[in-house]
Amino acid sequence: MDIIEKDRLHTLSSQIDSATSKIAPLWPLSHFVAVNPFIGFADQDFAYTAEAHKRVQGSDLVMPITWFKEKFESGDVRLENLRAAVAVATPEIVESFESADQLLSAENVVALLSSSEKNPDPLYQTCSFSAYLDSREGTQWQHVIREEVAKWVAAYDDEGQSSWKFPWKDLSLFEGWKAAARIDRNPELNGLTGFRKFVVSLPDNPHALIDQAVEMLQMPEERIESLFYRIMLTLPGWAGHLRYKDRELEIRGESGDSLIQLLAILLSYDMALYANHSESKDCVLGWQRNLIKDPAENGSLKLPIDLAQRLVWQSAIEHVFEEKLCADIKPKAKSETDSPRPDVQAIFCIDVRSEVYRRSLELTNSNIQTIGFAGFFGLPIEHRIPGLGGSQSRCPVLLAPPIRTSENMLGIEVSDFDQLVLQRVDARESKRSWKRFKEAASSCFTFVETIGLSYAVELVKDAFGLTAKSSKDKGAPAFLDVFSTVDRASLAEDILKGLDLLENFARIVLFCGHGSATKNNPYASGLDCGACGGHAGDANARLAAALLNQADVRIELSERGILIPSDTVFIGGFHNTTTDEVSLFDYEAVDARLIEELTESLDQAGLLCATERFARFSEAAEQSEITSAVRLRSRDWAQVRPEWALAGNAAIVIAPRSWTAEANLQSRVFLHEYSAKSDPQGAVLENVIAGPMVVASWINLQYFGSSTDNAHFGSGHKSIHNVVGGVGVALGNEYDLRPGLPFQSVHDGKKLIHEPLRLHACIAADTKILDGILERQNHVRDLVENAWVHLISLGEDGQQWIRRQSDGTWK
Repeated sequence: MDIIEKDRLHTLSSQIDSATSKIAPLWPLSHFVAVNPFIGFADQDFAYTAEAHKRVQGSDLVMPITWFKEKFESGDVRLENLRAAVAVATPEIVESFESADQLLSAENVVALLSSSEKNPDPLYQTCSFSAYLDSREGTQWQHVIREEVAKWVAAYDDEGQSSWKFPWKDLSLFEGWKAAARIDRNPELNGLTGFRKFVVSLPDNPHALIDQAVEMLQMPEERIESLFYRIMLTLPGWAGHLRYKDRELEIRGESGDSLIQLLAILLSYDMALYANHSESKDCVLGWQRNLIKDPAENGSLKLPIDLAQRLVWQSAIEHVFEEKLCADIKPKAKSETDSPRPDVQAIFCIDVRSEVYRRSLELTNSNIQTIGFAGFFGLPIEHRIPGLGGSQSRCPVLLAPPIRTSENMLGIEVSDFDQLVLQRVDARESKRSWKRFKEAASSCFTFVETIGLSYAVELVKDAFGLTAKSSKDKGAPAFLDVFSTVDRASLAEDILKGLDLLENFARIVLFCGHGSATKNNPYASGLDCGACGGHAGDANARLAAALLNQADVRIELSERGILIPSDTVFIGGFHNTTTDEVSLFDYEAVDARLIEELTESLDQAGLLCATERFARFSEAAEQSEITSAVRLRSRDWAQVRPEWALAGNAAIVIAPRSWTAEANLQSRVFLHEYSAKSDPQGAVLENVIAGPMVVASWINLQYFGSSTDNAHFGSGHKSIHNVVGGVGVALGNEYDLRPGLPFQSVHDGKKLIHEPLRLHACIAADTKILDGILERQNHVRDLVENAWVHLISLGEDGQQWIRRQSDGTWK
């Protein structure tokens, strides 16, 4: 192979990597986590990404103008908010107005609301050869290809839901597809003549096939990347899931090519179609004309005036929120005198649902201090539950967890651990055998006739929410690896520094992880802790508490200047966000009276939360029945809205809790404890910005996309959800997975509950510190400077409100 050929293949490989990197990963239902659906475009401007998505896939990143019109007419957005938005409008927006012979002013933007609406000019759209044929000849090849490829990917990636297994699962996805496609007559029955023979002639290497496709389909060099990306959008859901599988390998130092294999499979159908139409000169010439240079690539494409208008309104409605948030943050100078020792220090996840509970708990007892911290509590663990198989990464999905732990280790010797695993595996296999018997073709009908009635009692109990509550206490977790005292003390020190809890320890320090409890909900894990990778945070909480109770760890910490009083006890807890009940663990060493008082405060806080949350459900109930009505939702198998989860999220405040303690933030703000005085170099802050803040932006943008365009970025209506392979959800008998949140997660049936606002990151640090962090954290800088996140410096003392601009200045 000569140098020129090597360079060509290297360039092609880079184009493939660049195209696949634009696909947002889609986590499986077992640990579904919020992900930024625009993660592949973080290095591009928000406005132009909105234009590109509309052009390429017809999706909307911004709400329709009618929605903003309603906001203005209702008084939710005022003229002064529009003026503030116009003042910070980007040159691209100004240019768009000028191109339409319009002056950009608040008054003119309002006047345009009453102009007759017309559909914007159609935008140039890249497409695959199959999409080109469909538009030219009125065929349905895109539908056929989606259906064919999806059925094979679903069969290959099935996680145990199907009773009939794909026979080539021991091969790669591409090899398995080739083996199946060689004997599948379906494409030929749909008119794709000679497809089986064509598949046999294809290369066995997906990279070689892609190279062959580029040549055969005559893709221009400058269009290859955009065409690859467009072709993968044939099945955006499955593409996202395969991107997730590749990413899991990448963060562990390995490499995967599952998504590249999908691209090769999709290109195979286009190649077969092209081969069948190669004799038609008109068709081939039309395809070549279709491959003209994309106007977006030479800078000739401007923002459509419709989009420019909506972007101004988007900024205006964000300004409304920003005004209120600014008023809610009230900095308080830390007293120079010794603060009184609190009775309890309760550490909760930064999740917006914790804001309501923390506020309620603080109301029950003025001597309870609450602290916000990422819900994995500084312990990135690979957690095993004996008998379940595999392990759970209970940490932010940005990390590959280095610490191995397991549940049910209390009173179990390590030598007995394998025996426990075998017992649970046997129990699991018995259940699977029974499931296979019920669903087998030879026994399913007789099973219903002979044993079906025995399920009536359980059916009635489930229908009326009478099922007994399951306990979250599965036994105390423990580390599977042996760590030295120094290593364990370093873990503990990092936790305490992240909490800014280095002195004045309470008698009880509660680490309270969170999770949820729902019935008949494929997206149940999406209600659990995002900082724990879509799992409950109880194991992390209990491990953190146990670590800080160890005598040798405390001695080592004291030598590092962190003195924990001998009467301070750390305990674990679990906050069920669906019912707002808190369970406590491992508190035997605490005075019974103190536990009783804490339990009473926790119960009172839960009642206050239930009352506040019930108002958001727009349902009627007697005051005495509100708590039971809220908690019954967790056991109602017909309930499509067991809780609102993180709907409404719009900001993260990284500052002392005292600055927001007097405000009702309405479950819209992530709260992370931070003190600039304890972190003069910004080392702790950098970890918070690169970790929890990025996770918060992922959550924010997933809710954003699921609200602005649920058809493209959400998962549609729950009533027709169909779980596919245990991996994801399709709508009815559709073939592709849905990527985001259900319609019911952001809408109450009458109006949006989640108002789509970009994340406001308000940080108690000076601009110099923040600039240094952004210089080192490229991905975060992209999010800020391309307007995906609004970064606001409050200053070390909270006396300023300055926003980072796209050019790196502060205003």
